[in-house]
Amino acid sequence: MTVLVAYAPAPEGREALTEGIKEAHLRKSDLLIVNVGRGHHDLDEQELQELEGQLTDAGLALTIESSILADPGDAVIQIAQDRNAEMIVIGLRHRSMVGKLILGSTVQRILLDATCPVLAVRSDKL
Repeated sequence: MTVLVAYAPAPEGREALTEGIKEAHLRKSDLLIVNVGRGHHDLDEQELQELEGQLTDAGLALTIESSILADPGDAVIQIAQDRNAEMIVIGLRHRSMVGKLILGSTVQRILLDATCPVLAVRSDKL
């Protein structure tokens, strides 16, 4: 089985990765990182090296996947279904009430539409 981490190079993405590693160990599962960063979907070389180092230290292989879908929520849900993920781990970032109302919420979309359990974590650095 697979634990999917919705990752972005930001404090909330890094916290999701940390918790995803813990869940993968607890469940004796593979870890899949889905890059959901805003803008382009490619991570720079330094970020990839940091991810690989963190996963190597945890005894896990670096597996990254992305989607052609423009909406990060749709991408995470689609990949989780395609890979039969047993859990999605996603980081939360602080948003004002008005921001949530106007812009919607990727996390909310994933929480409502995912077909597997979702662990939403918050970074102390928010």
